[in-house]
Amino acid sequence: MKTLLRLVACLAFISAVQAQNPPSARFKYVKPIDRGAGKDEEIVAFTLDSDMYAATRAKFPDIRIVDEKEAEAPYVIEPLIEIRQERIRQVFNTETVTARPEGNALEVHLRLPEKTPDAEGFHFVTPLINYERKVRVTGSVDGKKWTPLVIDGIIFDYSQYMDVSSREINLPKNNFREFRVTVEDVTDDKESPFKELTRTFKDAKEAQRVERTVIERRPFRIDRISFWGVTTRDRVQQTQTASYPVDSFDAKDDAAKKQTIVTVKTRREPITRLTLETLSRNFSRRIVVEVPVPVPTNPDQRKQPRKRTDPDPGWRSIGEATIENFSFRDQKREQLTITIPESREEQFRIVIHNEDNPPLNVTGVKAEGSVQRVIFLAQPAKTYRAFYGSESVAAPKYEAATVLATLRKDNAPVLAKLGAQTDNTEFGGEPSQGLRGLLNNWLFLGTAIGLMVVVLGWCLFRAGKRLENLPKE
Repeated sequence: MKTLLRLVACLAFISAVQAQNPPSARFKYVKPIDRGAGKDEEIVAFTLDSDMYAATRAKFPDIRIVDEKEAEAPYVIEPLIEIRQERIRQVFNTETVTARPEGNALEVHLRLPEKTPDAEGFHFVTPLINYERKVRVTGSVDGKKWTPLVIDGIIFDYSQYMDVSSREINLPKNNFREFRVTVEDVTDDKESPFKELTRTFKDAKEAQRVERTVIERRPFRIDRISFWGVTTRDRVQQTQTASYPVDSFDAKDDAAKKQTIVTVKTRREPITRLTLETLSRNFSRRIVVEVPVPVPTNPDQRKQPRKRTDPDPGWRSIGEATIENFSFRDQKREQLTITIPESREEQFRIVIHNEDNPPLNVTGVKAEGSVQRVIFLAQPAKTYRAFYGSESVAAPKYEAATVLATLRKDNAPVLAKLGAQTDNTEFGGEPSQGLRGLLNNWLFLGTAIGLMVVVLGWCLFRAGKRLENLPKE
């Protein structure tokens, strides 16, 4: 019975401690929310910063908005949406007016169809490979007066050397509807893969053998010339993005695997794009972005043997793309960005597959991601603070999303600013795993409540017996 009494006392003590600690005592850090004067009831919004990203868990269950009297303000977290115009590239066919040779050049007179946007460039469709041609373009409004647009444009295909080609000519901004496109050296000499063999016999024996290289004259075949233009679509809603600082990065070459491994460390911001910075040029490489694999919580899973065919257990792929950087004469093309699903990780690993090419000289990495903000309903003349950072607190269940959705139809949120991060002096530490498990175990709590009822009943029974044994006056 003494053991039962001790257990009841222990549970009563835990309940008393929990009741005395304010809700904010469960969080490690705090930031003041500056919303200005705040004389009226208003909807307040502030964006999360790197401090809060670094300290909070996935899906932000460990954030609370508390006023000076320790009362929680229900909130909702959502991505910041911006409305802006979107430019869309569209490809259109052209109308060929005339096509005539001029010496070893070909001049093509093109006309844009009606109700199409202005031409921003031409695309040549040809079945040929391994070529280089110089292109000139002039434009006209009425087909009479012509204005030079491109003097020394180049289209090329260098397949015999590397996987590099460009069949497009960019145009400066113009409003012309007719164009003359001149392609020079439409006929070139190409060495045939076959050779001409001549043998001379004398007295039934081969006296002489002569090999001659055969040169083929190859016309430059053009199937069609299309053009592209850009149309604008208004009021496109998309998540606003921001640049986030990269804590550090490290690039190492693995000659055995023919790879360059770039390790990037962040503060767990919601990253959606990574961009490599490099001094190398004229390359095209496949890259893969990986993130750490969560450690299994089940001890049996950790002890399972790993097969040789299994992927690296420490990393998993979340994105793949081809990066390239070409710079040749006036031809320049650069694509060094890879888009990934929104991820909050402390580390990213970018694997560059070099194959037999020399490693890239990676000088840095830029990170971009979505902007998340907190929205809550603030009361008049009250000050608020944001508490955050906990390994154990559960996500709150507010109805703020429904309420705020109705109130925000005609009311724009007041933008607030976060102050400097400070340690929460009331933070009592994280509960131990054992205590946390017991407090969340319904069987344990039910048994404890049952024991408390039994002990209370027994105490009342003993008290009643003592009252009966008292001498009667």
